[in-house]
Amino acid sequence: MKIIKTLLVIVVLTVFLCCSSSKTKETSKEITTTEAVVKNETAENTGYTKGTIVFSNKPDDCAYTIRIDGKDNVLYDPTNLDEKYQKQDEKVWFTFSPLRRMNRCEKANPIYITDIKKQL
Repeated sequence: MKIIKTLLVIVVLTVFLCCSSSKTKETSKEITTTEAVVKNETAENTGYTKGTIVFSNKPDDCAYTIRIDGKDNVLYDPTNLDEKYQKQDEKVWFTFSPLRRMNRCEKANPIYITDIKKQL
C-alpha cells in the first residue's frame, strides 16, 4: 500500500511539473513574439531572419527572391510570398522552412514563409 501511495505522489508531481513548465514556456514565447513586433532588433533573437526583397524580370529567373542582409550571395525563393511584400527593396523580417523540391531558378533555394513582417 505504501508503494502505491509513493508511486501516486511521484506521478502527480511529474504531471504538475510538466504542465507548469510548458505554460511558462508558452507565456515566455508569447511575450517574446509581441516584443519582436514592437522592436525590430529583437526579431533576430526570436528566430526571424532579416532580408530584402529582390525583383527580377529576366527569363527563367525567380520573379521575387529574398536576399539575406549581410550575406549578398544568399538568396531564397519564397514560394508563398504575399503580394503586399512583392516590392523591390522591401525590408522584411521572416521565418521560414526550407523546401525539399526542385529549384525554380538557379540562384535561390525554395522556402516556405511561416511568418513575415516589414522592418520598421
